[in-house]
Amino acid sequence: MACNCKNGRTSLDFLTTVPGGTAANATYLCGLTHWTCGNRKLCVSEVYQPVSTLQAKVVGSPVDAGNGTYCCEVLLTGTVTYVPYQVGCQCQPCPRTENIYIMVSLPCSSSAVPTLTVGDVACAPTALEPCCNITNAVAITTTINVTAGA
Repeated sequence: MACNCKNGRTSLDFLTTVPGGTAANATYLCGLTHWTCGNRKLCVSEVYQPVSTLQAKVVGSPVDAGNGTYCCEVLLTGTVTYVPYQVGCQCQPCPRTENIYIMVSLPCSSSAVPTLTVGDVACAPTALEPCCNITNAVAITTTINVTAGA
């Protein structure tokens, strides 16, 4: 279900090349922040931690950026699942899931659509309020490996 509100969006915080890769086989460290739909607060404790999944897909063909470098538009999709917060420092027992949908541009050396793989996804609450451990933002980090297409 789509979230048609000001919040409920995911933004790119950083995209950094991991050392040791090549132009045709690069790995990127990707950091995202997801704000909950409707500015909904989530409950955080040792028991309740948000979790996330991500998949990546190249959209269209790589665009020639010159000097043997191509730019690939990559669609990251997935979900964030968390336990909503209720007034009085109570956590609802039923988790809520929201969709992640964001486009990022990755440079690579490829004359065809490259192969993408997404590594393990780490998910953690950010900007916790001191009372009751609540927030409306979740940090998501992962790696994206881009291998040149044939």
